[in-house]
Amino acid sequence: MKPSAIPNERLFNSLILIVDDVENNRAMLVRSLNSRGYHKIIIAKEGMEALQLTQDMKPDLVILDLIMPGMDGFSYCQTIRRDPLFDNMPIVVQTMLEDMENKLKAFYLGASDFISKPIDPDELAARTHVHLSRKLLIEDLHNFQKQIRAEIESARVMQERLIPSAQNIAMCERIFDMKIAVHFEPSSSLGGDCWGMRPLSEKKLAIYSYDFSGHGISAALNVFRIHTLMNECIHTAADAGHFLEQLNMRLHPLLERNEFATMFYGVIDTDSNCIIYATAAAPAPILFNHREQQCEFLSGTGFPLGSVSNATYEKKYAPFLPEDLLVFCSDCVTETKNANGDVLTDKDIANCMISVMAENNPDPARRAVDALLTKLKNHQQDPLEDDLTINAYWRGKK
Repeated sequence: MKPSAIPNERLFNSLILIVDDVENNRAMLVRSLNSRGYHKIIIAKEGMEALQLTQDMKPDLVILDLIMPGMDGFSYCQTIRRDPLFDNMPIVVQTMLEDMENKLKAFYLGASDFISKPIDPDELAARTHVHLSRKLLIEDLHNFQKQIRAEIESARVMQERLIPSAQNIAMCERIFDMKIAVHFEPSSSLGGDCWGMRPLSEKKLAIYSYDFSGHGISAALNVFRIHTLMNECIHTAADAGHFLEQLNMRLHPLLERNEFATMFYGVIDTDSNCIIYATAAAPAPILFNHREQQCEFLSGTGFPLGSVSNATYEKKYAPFLPEDLLVFCSDCVTETKNANGDVLTDKDIANCMISVMAENNPDPARRAVDALLTKLKNHQQDPLEDDLTINAYWRGKK
């Protein structure tokens, strides 16, 4: 039965190399293949010539005699399989050898299949068809995987462009007299993490971080989706609770049942020395109080975005004075396990922040991000399975 995935014209357009030192054998193989529709055939009389033709012409299939003068079929297999370019090229050995030792040797050196002499034309055609079909299917799969990787990389680049650039960060630092630091590390697959900020006035800076459920293309598409919806809700951006409500209302009908996003959204008000925020089941942000030299974990409650159509979100306040530090992390920080299966606790993170702030570093935001990152890297056992985001905002001295 012919595989429906590979059209006959592709099979018959394949290049076949016949390697045999006996002219009658070569002629018989050519006639047999020609009668089945295979006309792209090249000939080699011994191993060295076959090796050169293989490297120059890159045949789709080799029909190889084992016992030949000069370089025999065993040496040809061993040599050509050293080149990764020919990993997927099928080599069908035709031989009169019947002992298992030689067959196993040929398989070990890279042969794909055997056909015994004298050659049966129907068996030759069947094995040729099977191996060419398999090779073409593998090539199609590799091309598809290559295309998918390219599309994923394109989506990753587009996703990273949603994140504030170094120039935007520097502008906000000047306007609001702050130090801002971030570490964003995507996992091996596309994820749903993103963060950003938007000046609302010379005294108010909106900041946010969100994480969509799942990974891959669907999570990335939802990142682009929520980014567009946030722009539609810009008129409510100064009111954290109302902003999340409007965002959730627009997002809910667009998501599948098992899709949702957690989110922290806050407005730093440098005139009122506070942060007004609302959360949608996001990891609790960490606020370091400079005057009391202690950490507070802000509330991270609230319905995940998209999970309930008419969800309401409470607007909350917290003091955020000069020399205070605000840090928020994605759940990768608190869910990554070490070799013992333990995770970083709130106390671990708070102690890290307290130690950082005791250093009187000129850039506490960057130092806090680096310290948390180092702590996580020392803690983790395996590569990160989720996107990692750590943001820090430090208000300058009066």
